[in-house]
Amino acid sequence: MGELLAELEGELFDLRDQLAASAGVASKAEGLEGSLAASKDQLLRLTADFENFRKRTAAEKDELSSRAKGDVIAGLLPCLDNFELARTQVKPETEGEQKINNSYQGLYKQMVDIMKGLGVETVDTVGAPFDPELHEAIMREPSDDVPDGTVLLEFRKGFRMGERLLRPAMVKVSFREEAAPAASADTDSEPNSIDESP
Repeated sequence: MGELLAELEGELFDLRDQLAASAGVASKAEGLEGSLAASKDQLLRLTADFENFRKRTAAEKDELSSRAKGDVIAGLLPCLDNFELARTQVKPETEGEQKINNSYQGLYKQMVDIMKGLGVETVDTVGAPFDPELHEAIMREPSDDVPDGTVLLEFRKGFRMGERLLRPAMVKVSFREEAAPAASADTDSEPNSIDESP
């Protein structure tokens, strides 16, 4: 019976060792599952960060392209002004002068078509209310025929491309003259601080 008891105790120790080993494997499996979950979470975050980076880079590229296009067009606007000035000033008298004028006007029309194709538009001026975001007032004129702050005359065209203003329009703006007898009466009633009488 002693042998049987010793044998049972040996099996009991083996079972305890196996149980301890399986507990170690179970805890190791739990650790690996946690590590796997953390790796999946990290992968999802990296994927989202990369997608956000890609979108931000594409938006910055579009903005840079639009800004560069606007800068180039803004640089060409004085040339367009000169073509318009030439159109109003040139009065061809001979057939040769007419051919030259037609050539200039063809170039002008081509430039206008290219700018329209790029999304360039003129700023509304004559008859529109004055908007300091779109107009640069260089003159004011009293007028009772139109509301106060109405654009009366355009001296130089303004241009915009989408929401970006490339150049404000130079304009003359109306204002209403108010009768100011009350103001002159106030100045007459103020006492002089210097007595000029001898």
